[in-house]
Order: sequence, then structure tokens, then C-alpha cells
Amino acid sequence: MSGSSRGVALGVLLFAGALATTAEAATDPGWTVDVGVFTRVRPDHLGSDRYTFDLLPIVSARWGDHLTASLDDGLKLTALTRGAWSFGPVVEYRQSYNDRLTRGAYRMPDAIEVGGFAKTRTALGDVELRLRKATDGYDGWSGDLSFDTGAQVTPRWTVGGEARLSWADDDFSREYFGLRRRQRETLNLPTFRQNDFVSLGFELDAQRRLGQRTAFVATLSGDRIVGEAWESPLLRTRNVLTAGVGVTYRFGRAEPALGD
Repeated sequence: MSGSSRGVALGVLLFAGALATTAEAATDPGWTVDVGVFTRVRPDHLGSDRYTFDLLPIVSARWGDHLTASLDDGLKLTALTRGAWSFGPVVEYRQSYNDRLTRGAYRMPDAIEVGGFAKTRTALGDVELRLRKATDGYDGWSGDLSFDTGAQVTPRWTVGGEARLSWADDDFSREYFGLRRRQRETLNLPTFRQNDFVSLGFELDAQRRLGQRTAFVATLSGDRIVGEAWESPLLRTRNVLTAGVGVTYRFGRAEPALGD
């Protein structure tokens, strides 16, 4: 199955799951399920200086502080809490951009990544560490260290921000940037090598309530590829920028009504 087909299939699967939980969400005040559509501008591929538009489904579900699921943040289950700390498993979907690749470049498929997280709450926001192993695709390890914060600035507007350090081992960079294919090691531990992929990034999010169940959402994300200067025809720029807007509808617990 191609990467785009797998992305659509995953979106349909999560959308079906969200609809399946709607009945429970309507009776359980701890459940919320947001569905919608999102238009995005993104690079043709990682390292490209040309951009394209695409249309994505928005699927996001939450059950109190125990379980969250979305297309962009994956499935996260809080299995253990100790004071301000929480721990548990995560499953994420990594989409691979493959538009207008250089002739002969390797078309890397999307990947499902399985791992765990540790998060602590601070007065200013949440600090979270994730470590994951790809079960297919590049078949390597990846991780993120992030700081997330946000606030409701008016009765209708909520804003948020994230700063992050992202890493993927050289199984990712060698396959994606076509440096050199190597024999995969399905059962291996995380290792740090010269050609690992490292990036520093940020994300800004905003949401405006349109009603008790509808909202307008917008996001701007930027990453800077740092580290090894690979000799790859795909790496025309080290800046990775994405932006988009969308609308959502909420099932389950509705927001309080706004006064006139």
C-alpha cells in the first residue's frame, strides 16, 4: 500500500473509531471527540524548498486525563501517575512526504511507531519525553523532547505553543535522504551515530470557538534540521515549515454557552 493510501486508510480508521465512541461520549462527561477537516501547506518532501497544499481529516479524542488520540499526536495512554509525573505507552503515525522527489530518490513509506512517554507538569507548561520504535517504514528509533504551554486568552480564543527537539536514528536519515541503504535490524536498541537526523522546532496553535460544539483552528509549525551536513540532492533547505487552518465539530461534552 502506498504512503498516501495508508494515510487515508488510517484517517478513515480513526474517524470510524471516533464515531464509534460518540454514543459513549454523549453519556460520559469525560469523553470528547472532535472531527473536522484541515487544509495545509507543507514541503513537497523533507528538505524541499517547494511547497504543496493538501487536505486532511481532523480526528481527536480525549477521555479525561487518561487517554488521548489524534492524527498528529498519536495514541497516548496514561498508565501511571506519580505526583506531577505521568508515564505510559504511545503509538504514532509518521507521514512521509514524497511529492516531486529527485529522480532516483528512494520513496520511503509511512511508518507506525510504538513506544512510551514520560511527562511532568510545571507552573508554565508540560515537559514530555517520548521514545519510539518504527514497526515498518524506516524500521528505526526516534524520540522527542518537548515543552508545551497554552492559555485561554478570551472566552472564545485559546492559544498554545510548543518548543521541541526531535531525533531519529540513521536508519531514518539514510533511507529518507538516500545516503546509503543498509540491512535493517528489526530487534535493536537505540543508538546514536554520525548521520542521525536531528531538528529543533516550534509550533503555534490557535482555536476560536464558533459555538458550543464548533471551532476554527489554525496552526503554524517550523523545524530546522541541524547536525550532519549530508550530501543529498533532497536536502535543498534545512527549514521545514507547515501551516494550516480548519474547522471541527465536537461530540460528547459540549463547551459552556457563551453570553451575548
